[in-house]
Amino acid sequence: MAESLAGSLAGLVDPRYARPVAEGLLTCGAFTVHLTAPRERWFRWKSGITAPLGCDCRRVNAFPAVRRLIDGALADAARRAFPDAGYVVGVAQAGTPWAKTLAERLDLPLAYVRAQPRAPGGPLVECAPSGAGPAIVVDDVVASGETTRRAIDAISAETHLTIAGIVSIANWNFPEARAALAQWPTRALTSYPHLLDGALAAGLIDAAGCAQLRHFYADPRAHTWPD
Repeated sequence: MAESLAGSLAGLVDPRYARPVAEGLLTCGAFTVHLTAPRERWFRWKSGITAPLGCDCRRVNAFPAVRRLIDGALADAARRAFPDAGYVVGVAQAGTPWAKTLAERLDLPLAYVRAQPRAPGGPLVECAPSGAGPAIVVDDVVASGETTRRAIDAISAETHLTIAGIVSIANWNFPEARAALAQWPTRALTSYPHLLDGALAAGLIDAAGCAQLRHFYADPRAHTWPD
């Protein structure tokens, strides 16, 4: 499946890391899919989409080998894609630990964007630099792109930074996210098709389930799940 969607993922996913990172997320239980679970136990994403699958990269922290793989891959991908970046900005909360390690490896200053201000009307960007320069925005998973876009809006409103690009562990490459983030270069280590392939190989889904999830991938908000 990943190969059949190579055209849509070209320029987004680094082919050197797509499969190893997908396998790592499955090994950690960070990516899970339960097509047969009752609807009330499905995942409700931050975007409001409800689906029988989800990805929680915080689980990776309990698996040092996978964590090292992802840390190294993010640093390599960021160096290659954004060699002139002068800052790293994490998207809280899930993107912050990955941004911290990336900033350490690139020897760059670090800031992060809060989901909510600490006080009403307060700033969202913490450790905001006073200078200008291109910044790498780091998130863990990009689905609808709404969270990442809100973080970029805060960076633009509260700092003099420009956006060099966006880096994430996974980017589902949904149409909605492509539209929301179209003006910025975006890179990811893996994507939805690679994780579906891995889930199929691991026996977490069968061929029919894989086909259903692939149909969901085409337009998540409009998709109708069978009863």
